[in-house]
Amino acid sequence: MSDILGRIKTGAGKVAKEADRVTHVKRIELDISSIKKQIENHYQKLGEIAYKSSVNKEPENPEATEIIAKINELNEQIKVKEEEIKKINQGEGEPQAPTTPGKKFCTNCGKENDANVKFCSDCGAKMG
Repeated sequence: MSDILGRIKTGAGKVAKEADRVTHVKRIELDISSIKKQIENHYQKLGEIAYKSSVNKEPENPEATEIIAKINELNEQIKVKEEEIKKINQGEGEPQAPTTPGKKFCTNCGKENDANVKFCSDCGAKMG
């Protein structure tokens, strides 16, 4: 009887660990999706600047250079998060905290928030 209970506990532990892994991967995927939306917004701004500069025959706009730098930074964040997913899926260690310094995830909805907030900016849940 105790052998069966031991197997049940071991199985439940494995299921819980897998659920944590899947949840963490999904949170990272949500972060990646959010970053991609930010990139799309930057591309739109960059396109407007390029169009206006072309029509007005103006030299390169410094704002465009800043937007390009931000897009490059966001693409690097995506690479870091994709690597984190790869490591989690390969079973290398436990799920880690958010990769963005000064941030933490809401345990209720998975939204990344500033580390010093008391309530989630998305769902309003109390942050731990």
